[in-house]
Amino acid sequence: MENEDSDMKSPDWVGSASATSQFPRTSPSHLRLPGDLAELPEWSEGYPFYMAMGFPGYDLSADDLAGKFQFSRGMRRSYDAGFKLMVVEYAESTNNCQAAKQFGVLEKNVRDWRKVKPQLQNAHAMRRAFRGPKNGRFALVDQRVAEYVRYMQAKGDPITREAMQLKALEIAQEMNIPEKGFKASLGWCRRMMRRYDLSLRHKVPMPQHLPEDLTEKLITYQRSVLALRRTHKYSVAQMGNADETPICLEVPSRVTVDNQGGKPVLVKTPGREKLKITAMLGVLADGRKLPPYIILRGTYIPPGKFPSGMEIRCHRYGWMTEELMQDWLEVVWRRRTGAVPKQRGMLILNGFRGHATDSVKSSMESMNTDMVIIPGGLTSQLQVLDVVVYKPLNDSVRAQYSNWLLAGNLALSPTGNAKKPPLGLFLEWVMVAWNSIPSESIVQGFKRCHISSNLEDEDDVLWEIESELPGGMEPPRECDVESMAESN
Repeated sequence: MENEDSDMKSPDWVGSASATSQFPRTSPSHLRLPGDLAELPEWSEGYPFYMAMGFPGYDLSADDLAGKFQFSRGMRRSYDAGFKLMVVEYAESTNNCQAAKQFGVLEKNVRDWRKVKPQLQNAHAMRRAFRGPKNGRFALVDQRVAEYVRYMQAKGDPITREAMQLKALEIAQEMNIPEKGFKASLGWCRRMMRRYDLSLRHKVPMPQHLPEDLTEKLITYQRSVLALRRTHKYSVAQMGNADETPICLEVPSRVTVDNQGGKPVLVKTPGREKLKITAMLGVLADGRKLPPYIILRGTYIPPGKFPSGMEIRCHRYGWMTEELMQDWLEVVWRRRTGAVPKQRGMLILNGFRGHATDSVKSSMESMNTDMVIIPGGLTSQLQVLDVVVYKPLNDSVRAQYSNWLLAGNLALSPTGNAKKPPLGLFLEWVMVAWNSIPSESIVQGFKRCHISSNLEDEDDVLWEIESELPGGMEPPRECDVESMAESN
């Protein structure tokens, strides 16, 4: 019997550019399937896509494919996961020897591929190897960091990649590893987590549900702002946005490292997430930030050293009230830099009922300031503080709190409970986070909310929104700022 290998020849596509041009790399959705076997190109890198997707409408057997794609045994080659899986499936239906002859590979390769079949099934069809260090260059550092992660998991404490990097640097110093040789980079952390089957678990926030009449409310709001701006011609220094927001005294991380594929992760915290302060924050369209107005929970302001540049008040429940709103107007809004008594201003607030009371309206009128109320349910779209300030502010406070914990400053009470950070230190974190908000972001936020945009361009914005109204309905033609305030 004549040896089959004598008929095999090395394909003329190997190492040539014609194979790439004949069957270019592209996404599976753009592949053109051949009409029959004769149209198949010689073996090329596009072949695994056919194997991964199958041949809809074609009856191509493994014998036909193997006859089309033959190799030279004298040439060392690499094979992708799609081809390996095809060989494994053929070997399972026949035997290793038959599969090796059929596809022109070594029988040893068939045996090796059958051992790693689960890995091949989970791999991308184009993947050709599973290389890479199994334990990393500094295996002992990886092992000790993994033990640290497991220790923190057992305690229920959140652990971040930054904490893992700091711990790795600390271990490297103990082991006298030079700093140039091991930097505990983010890339190292990702590879180490992959080696130890770890992943990041995120706390998922609930998004705000937008109202069904979103477009109508947007147009009504924008028309009211445009009408006021064209009537009074505010300068950018006289247009502002203010809002109160809670800031927790203890801010647990929203991200923790845990085993891949695990169920919801329970994270232990010191237990005071509900203890918070209320901060009334304000920004101006020229990028300036007003002094933070802090409301503490309690009947008195505790003694201590607090950072300068903020106003501190107290309330029994830590809430913003009508009286405190009037106080904020007096000590913050009236005294803002650049405020001119004869120059009219505009202040944008949300629909909180303490903002639109008669006494607050009277105080703002005495300050020559117009009030604009954001429609209910649209603060995430139309309030500058929501759009560009709150996320970086909370991220900065959370980062400072995490660094404070990692520095070993968490003390225990005589009963074993974790003590909260000092109030003065926490307010300092808030002040640092507030000062870190760039003025450019605030300016862009006012433009994104169509508050300080060029008046000549605003008509185009409204026209685009009107054209998107469902069913071709027309937007409201009249807009009354007072009626908007009363409706909210």
